[in-house]
Amino acid sequence: MNEDLHVNIPLMDEKHEEFLTLLSNIRSCEKNEFLPLFKEMIEHTKEHFAFEEELMKKYEFYAKGEHLDEHKNLLGEMEYFYEKAQKLPVFGKSYIDDYAYDKFRRHIINIDSQLAMFFKERGIEL
Repeated sequence: MNEDLHVNIPLMDEKHEEFLTLLSNIRSCEKNEFLPLFKEMIEHTKEHFAFEEELMKKYEFYAKGEHLDEHKNLLGEMEYFYEKAQKLPVFGKSYIDDYAYDKFRRHIINIDSQLAMFFKERGIEL
């Protein structure tokens, strides 16, 4: 993962690395593997978001509402493209190839980094 995408919270960075691995696998997969890998990415994202949301709740993160809204939007978008890809795979492939990484990157830089800073400022080690 690019250094600019590390938030230096090991558990968060690990989840982000897992996502990037899935994304890379989807980008290079055979046609018959595309939908199952896309579904796996969605399930990983749900688990990843649930993990972060539990931490935000546990430590009373001040910007939880904004972060939760972002999760809802990103997951909703992923599920929308997955649903459309079931009938028109090129639609899902376009999302994966042209948008998924940029959305992931922006989320880390704009949203997850804020959560990571919150943990660091409070000396919370995960």
